[in-house]
Amino acid sequence: MKTPARLGTALVCASMLAAGFQHTIQAETTPPKTSVADFQARITKDGSPLPNGGQLQMSYATVVDKILPSVVTIYSSAPIKTPEIDQIPPQLRPFFYRFFGAPDDFGGMNEDDEPQVNPRGRRGQPQRPQPQPEDEQHQQRGVGSGVIISADGYIMTNNHVVADAKKIEVSVDVDGSKKNYTAAVVGADPLTDVALIKIDAAGLKPATLGDSAKIRVGDIVLAAGAPMELSRSVTQGIISALGRSDEGIVGKGRMKGYEDFIQTDASINPGNSGGPLVDGMGRVIGISTAILSRSGMNAGIGFAIPINMALGIVEDLLDDGAVQRGFLGVQIADLDANMAERLKMKEQGGAVVMMVGAGSPAEKAGIQLEDVITSINGQKVDSSSRLRLIVSGTKPGTAIPVELLRNGKSMSVTATLETLPEEALAEVGAGGSRAIPRPGAPKQQENISELVTGVTVQSLTKALRERHDVPENVSGVIVTKVDPDSRAAAMGVEEGDVISHVNRKPVTHAAEARTLAKGSDKTVLLRVWRKGDVMLLMIGNN
Repeated sequence: MKTPARLGTALVCASMLAAGFQHTIQAETTPPKTSVADFQARITKDGSPLPNGGQLQMSYATVVDKILPSVVTIYSSAPIKTPEIDQIPPQLRPFFYRFFGAPDDFGGMNEDDEPQVNPRGRRGQPQRPQPQPEDEQHQQRGVGSGVIISADGYIMTNNHVVADAKKIEVSVDVDGSKKNYTAAVVGADPLTDVALIKIDAAGLKPATLGDSAKIRVGDIVLAAGAPMELSRSVTQGIISALGRSDEGIVGKGRMKGYEDFIQTDASINPGNSGGPLVDGMGRVIGISTAILSRSGMNAGIGFAIPINMALGIVEDLLDDGAVQRGFLGVQIADLDANMAERLKMKEQGGAVVMMVGAGSPAEKAGIQLEDVITSINGQKVDSSSRLRLIVSGTKPGTAIPVELLRNGKSMSVTATLETLPEEALAEVGAGGSRAIPRPGAPKQQENISELVTGVTVQSLTKALRERHDVPENVSGVIVTKVDPDSRAAAMGVEEGDVISHVNRKPVTHAAEARTLAKGSDKTVLLRVWRKGDVMLLMIGNN
């Protein structure tokens, strides 16, 4: 199982895989559609405060008795994928060839590979891998957990527990004995790691869902699930922190996930994924999803998806198995000390608007570059990740108030959110995808300067306007060359960008832009026009 690494510490999805598992259970057909209102009538909620101010008690046996009947173990399986030859370290390839065949069985070999002889059969002929029927192939077995949220078999779990699974089995404890069911995936959302599955059952005991907006750091919590395939296990700890984001736990590649995790020291181990995190009254306040560990085992730092967030995703999945997210149309950055200094602001906190998309809800509402958003839809914005969560969690078509600071003055606008387009999910650096300079880029001419390391700019001419389709009303200097390995390229600068301001001062000539950029010790703030969009980019000056 691949796990993302961060500063030598592994972020490990808390599910367990073991090779060699053969499974013959077929997934159930897609369950019938149900409305959100009907679904809400089936689940049980309790948002009342903890009794006695949440004071410590001597036993949690009653809490365990309440939650365990609602906890299930989920077994999922999929064929093991044979790795590509270039994914195998050279020093391990001879061992791989011994068991899976010579390099030509995998479409050729690299220059550094040495030919290997296959194991030979009884007659001395090379043995080649024989195709097997799919039901006889080795299966990869995943073990995770889930929580029953309706008596008729709806179960909440993690996306990574059921992702790519062809066969899913759910083990439910009924009056002290286990009963197995086949399951179907109603819908899954990789960007929050939430999934909803359904089994054909009745009379199950659903868990009571709490209100994760009311939990506090220091509250006692219990994690239930099947760590190491040990079903019906419970661990106890406290809530260590709230609002953990940007940990890189969900999302893949260019797809950045939506994170707002509860951090806990209740032991979470492989197999706990998808199981409930409950408060001292047995109410589900989170769905366990990952651990932060150097060894892959519990190290006292676990993460759970808040139940309010998970339930909102589940209700959205009920309709068509997909999630509809709100779209404002801005790129944003944290208002940290460096950015506050550049914008001449005394206070930190909030989200700085670094780009406003052409024709976006933000542009229609009058939001501008360098605006600092401090509140949206009545919720405080203390970081860019918080703004992203609020917007994505609001239904498209909703008109929301936006409180912001512009040149130090408070003001309010109203934006009507649209549906988040697919391409808006992919984010690279501060300005989108990186461009590689085209062959035959302009050679050194008069009035061409290196703005910062790796970025060459030129004063706008009529020929350059026509070549890059720059309107007459756009002024500044144009980027004619970007070193793809430079820091500026990594931060989003592209060939064809028109830089209208350097460090908040307008520029019209390349030499002028270079002088302003070189006057900065550490970073340079650029105001950029790109094919109708206007954005801010902050890059290092080295």
